[in-house]
Order: sequence, then C-alpha cells, then structure tokens
Amino acid sequence: MNITKSRELGQTCYRIADLILVFNHPTSIVLNDILLSFEDFQIGTTECKADIVINLSLTKPPVTSNLGLLRTDESIAWGDRFRFYEKEDVFITAIVNEQDNGTWYQYSNRNFDQSTIYIPESLAAERNAVITWMAMMIFGQASLLHNTVMIHASVVNHEGKGIAFLGKSGTGKSTHSRLWLNNINNTVLLNDDNPVIRITAAGIFIYGTPWSGKTPCYKNERLPLKAFVRLQQAPANTFTWQPGLKGFIAVLPSCTAIRWNKDLFSGMNTILEKIVEEVPVGYLQCLPNAAAAQLCHSSIFGSK
Repeated sequence: MNITKSRELGQTCYRIADLILVFNHPTSIVLNDILLSFEDFQIGTTECKADIVINLSLTKPPVTSNLGLLRTDESIAWGDRFRFYEKEDVFITAIVNEQDNGTWYQYSNRNFDQSTIYIPESLAAERNAVITWMAMMIFGQASLLHNTVMIHASVVNHEGKGIAFLGKSGTGKSTHSRLWLNNINNTVLLNDDNPVIRITAAGIFIYGTPWSGKTPCYKNERLPLKAFVRLQQAPANTFTWQPGLKGFIAVLPSCTAIRWNKDLFSGMNTILEKIVEEVPVGYLQCLPNAAAAQLCHSSIFGSK
C-alpha cells in the first residue's frame, strides 16, 4: 500500500484494558488495514476520552546529530536495527527499515502518554509490525499510570478465571497453555504473549490485548486473575507456592517497565506489590506433558 501525504487528519480509537488509546493520523493512513489485531478493540470516536495518545506523522522527524544518551541497542524483535535514546524529557526509539533505506522514529514524553511515530518515506514491508510493536511499547509504559501493568505471559481462561504462565523465553509457556487446552476441560486461551493486569475497585483482572506474539489470539476480554505460575523445565513435575517476597521476585522479571524512568519503574513495583498480595504465585518445575498441566490445575483449584 502506498501512503501519500495528507493534511487531513483522522482519529481512530481503541479500548484496551479499559484504557482509551487514541491514534491521530492522516486520513490517507487507514489504520484498519494496518492494525489488524486491534479490530475487536476499536470504539467510536464519540467514546474517545484519551488516556494514551499516539500521533502518526508523514513529516520529517526532528532528528539532529545528537539523539541523546543511547540507553540500549538490544532488541529481540529488531536485532541490530534498533536504538533507544533518552534526551532531556524525551525518549526516542529508532528502527531502521528492513531494506536499510529509511528509519522509523518514535518520540515519547517521559510517561509515554503522548507519542509521535514518524513514518519514513521509504516504507518497509513490515510497516504493520513496526506500528503494532511501537504501540505495544507505548501502551506498556503509559498504562503504568493507571494501576495497570503489561506482562510477558501466556494466559488461559479456565471456567472464567485467568491463570498466567510466566518464564524466560523458550521455557514453554505456550506449550503449557496448550497442555491445559488439550487436557483440562473448560479451558480456552486468552492471550499468548502480552496480556495486561489491572487493579480495579472490583478486584484484580487480567485482560486480552491486540498483542499476542506469534499466536493470533486477540480477545477483548477480562477475567479475574486466579494465579500466576512461573515455569521451569525439569526432569519431574513439582509444584510449590511462592509466598510474599518470593512471589514478587517470581513475577517481577515478566513485567514491562523501562528502568530509565525511575517514576514509572517505581510505580510498576508498587502495582506489582499490590497484585501479589491478592493473587497467589506458584512455581512449577515440569515436563511438557499432560501430568504437568493436571498437577498445576489441582494445585490451583484443588482436586475434584
């Protein structure tokens, strides 16, 4: 798709984890053709009372020779094409096109609730992926202002309750979710990579999002969060509960917050402390077999 420059601006709005994410963009950019995983989250513009704003721009970014302090150039998604800078009160994300003929820039304020994504003239074939990923990164930070935290987890819905499986990449989170789907009745997948947890007056809920890794599971649903389970591959299946500080430490590595914004990072820790006070945390050393899912289920819900 060839995007042409336009002075006419449009607005597209989404409700994710009960937060309103608003895109302001040239009308020549049809977000419904780009943000395919956002379809179930879209709302009408009359409901747009923005919590988080992302501007999409076809103008040249305000790039200078000094982008500020390079905070990291490490990215699983983008490899050596990625850079993340801090300059005064702005965070700048740069991603070079796959064809190496242009660069995407994202400028965000310190809380990430106001961001602008500058789309390069030489559009990459991965345009959909870049905007989707940048929106995820922005949402993951800005949502911390609302008693909300994004986590890296695979989540199943068992009889209307959410169970979040945590672990390092390659641990087998998705595999364990599939074991539940195949062996535990009344279980479906909520999200397979980036769900969101929010503290509300009605309790602690886990939400589906438009971001679900390699698994196309984009459900605009929320569930009471029943438990966290941190997974580790092992030669036998054992389950233990992790109370207090152990539970906090087990969940912390899966939470999303950049450590260079001390306020957001501190806020994330406070949110997590409140969550683990109410939601139990388990530790499952396991094999990739049905018995592991059955042990996990009986430990959380009790034998039936």
